[in-house]
Amino acid sequence: MSDAQHSDRNYRRGAIMGLTIAEAFILIAFALLLLFAFWQWEVEKQNTPEVVAFKELTYEQRQTVLVSAQDGSIEAFINLKDQGIDFATPASVEKPKDKWRFVDQDEVLRLIDAVQQLPEDMQRDLADMVEAEKAKEMLSEMAILEDLVEAGKSVEELIASSQVSKLIDKSGKSVEELLQTAQIIESLENSGKSIDDIRAASDAIDAVNEAGHDLNEILKTAQILESLAASGKSVEELIATAAALEDLEKAGQTLEGISEKIRDAEAQEAALVGTLRSELGGIVSGMGGYIDDTGAIILPDGVLFQQGSATIRPSLKQFLAQACQPWLSTLQQSGIDISEVKIEGHASSEWRSGSSPRAAYLGNLNLSQLRSQAVLRSCLDYVKDPELLDWSRKHLIAVGYSSVRPVLANGEEDHAASRRVVFSATPNRQSLLEEIGTEAKIARYDRSLFGGWADSDNDCQNTRQELLQELSTGATTLARNNCTVVRGKWYDPYTGKTFTDARQVDVDHLVPLKWAWDRGAHSWTAEKREAFANDKANLMVVDRGVNREKGANGPLNWLPPLAGYQCQYVTRFRRVVSTHGLELLPEETGKLNRLQENVCK
Repeated sequence: MSDAQHSDRNYRRGAIMGLTIAEAFILIAFALLLLFAFWQWEVEKQNTPEVVAFKELTYEQRQTVLVSAQDGSIEAFINLKDQGIDFATPASVEKPKDKWRFVDQDEVLRLIDAVQQLPEDMQRDLADMVEAEKAKEMLSEMAILEDLVEAGKSVEELIASSQVSKLIDKSGKSVEELLQTAQIIESLENSGKSIDDIRAASDAIDAVNEAGHDLNEILKTAQILESLAASGKSVEELIATAAALEDLEKAGQTLEGISEKIRDAEAQEAALVGTLRSELGGIVSGMGGYIDDTGAIILPDGVLFQQGSATIRPSLKQFLAQACQPWLSTLQQSGIDISEVKIEGHASSEWRSGSSPRAAYLGNLNLSQLRSQAVLRSCLDYVKDPELLDWSRKHLIAVGYSSVRPVLANGEEDHAASRRVVFSATPNRQSLLEEIGTEAKIARYDRSLFGGWADSDNDCQNTRQELLQELSTGATTLARNNCTVVRGKWYDPYTGKTFTDARQVDVDHLVPLKWAWDRGAHSWTAEKREAFANDKANLMVVDRGVNREKGANGPLNWLPPLAGYQCQYVTRFRRVVSTHGLELLPEETGKLNRLQENVCK
């Protein structure tokens, strides 16, 4: 055997699968490293944050989780969380309304079986409690008691709390109202007030609630008054100041309305003067006369009559023929309420030479009267329109003033200018004054002019309290004074809502007092106004907020939100108006008729 063959055999003896031992070792080492890498990857893949977190639990905690997973507790936990339970906030779990979710179904079935075994009257009481939604209140009370127990309250304290709760229910007051009252009384005690003062304050609070006022607003007002009182003013002075300010405000509104009426009247009269000057200015100036700013036509005596005579000159006849009918027609069609049309005769203080002042006065009186009458008769002769002639006979008069209205120049009588004939018209200012007086009286409306709520039977329950009891569809609760209704059950026809708190409703005057005042009640006696304000046919229990929206409006400006009641509302409104003899404004009758037809289809 050659040396080469011997060497090849030795090589094969020290090889594995054709590899040397060193090469095989390297290959095996690489394979082991690769397997280790795969194992480490698998381990890291299994160690998710959840697995790590689980491993960090104690042995007992891991056992609890495993048992919960097997008995379904974890699945129930997940369902509750999906339903909104925040387990991170224990207080949310303790809410009574959420505890039903933790009740086992078997327990619910057992509870139902137990209820069915109860007497029928007790079952009815439970049903009534549920229908009246008192179950929530009971759960709340149970939650309060549970909190008290957890807080370490004794049985005596719990019983006392229960008794206080009963007293609260009996009083008809809410917890908030009693707390508010307690705060006020505590403040009074701290101020050193006597028990009588405290009782008076309590009664005052009842009165405030009865009237439906916001106690916070009253307290703000009291603070303002306290500040004013600190200025050294007495209560009477403060009240007088407030009343004066209110009167000034009302007076300002009234004066504005009156001023507007006067401006309208002045504008009408100015328009009449303009028309007279346009129609008759040329003719009047041709006679040597003029039309003054009041619309009076003034002609000089010298061109009308001979001295000392009442005989009309031809020039005056010609003037009357041209001017009388246009003058009277312009006055008739002016739109002004004219009380009288005058033809005036005026004279100077002069008379015959040597006459006494008395003789001069009487002589001029007779002459001025004769001249004015002559002009009137002649003027009527030139009026051909029968309607205008009839109007003229009702308004036209002749007046002789003698020398009592002289024309002055520099403080001295102008004898020539004083002798004149004047054609004038007097607007009926009395009707304007009466209208202004009525408007001023209407503007003085005050709720107190209708008196207060009457207590005709002297039982301390006035009309408002009696109506609240009469119209309540459920039992009513009175305050401790047995005069004021605090709870009941009232259906509001304006909205269709039902209320149980007397502070949430108003006793509304269907026909508002201010509305009635503007349509005739301002002229009633105080007794009649009080009877109207307390007429139950005109009173309704309604939503306080809606009543504030209604205000003093009638059907033309406000209708109930509930469309189904609008017809009855308008019909009943008109019945009250008719019963009490209120007068609708001229434009209201037709509008109300159309409104009633529309809502009563």
